Amino acid sequence: MPRRTPHDRRVLVGIVTVTVTVTVAVVSGCSSSPTVEAAPQAGSPACTAALAAAPALVLDQARTTISTAGALAWGDPAIVVRCGLEPLGPSTKSCIGVNGIDWVIDDASDPVTATSYGRAPAVEVRMPRAVGAVRLPAALVDLAPVATALPTTSRTCTGPT
Repeated sequence: MPRRTPHDRRVLVGIVTVTVTVTVAVVSGCSSSPTVEAAPQAGSPACTAALAAAPALVLDQARTTISTAGALAWGDPAIVVRCGLEPLGPSTKSCIGVNGIDWVIDDASDPVTATSYGRAPAVEVRMPRAVGAVRLPAALVDLAPVATALPTTSRTCTGPT
């Protein structure tokens, strides 16, 4: 067996270091952690309790990493929940009731959003248009425990149904 010199060892260590660095950079670049702004009341006790009630899966997608306070995400592209928004007032936007929770829907943009109505603070669900246009009601069923954990301020929203 040939004997390795100190120079050979340094070259081998250098190759391993470069390989590990490149691998970490590639893996980090492949994951797309969603970026959203924290809501004004994201750190409130109500949001802490609500997010603790969040399910492990949404639309059969596992939770993904997100660094925003008061927010959780599932899947890729991500379904994002933000807690701590100001409660909504009456709206002309579409309103749907899912599992006893009213949601005001904004499907005019990407992502599609559903914001709880009659809860303080409010919680918002964001879904990419490609997913949200069809699967939003099913996601709201999965996420009902989050909104249910927030204090109720009103029973129904107004607007077209």
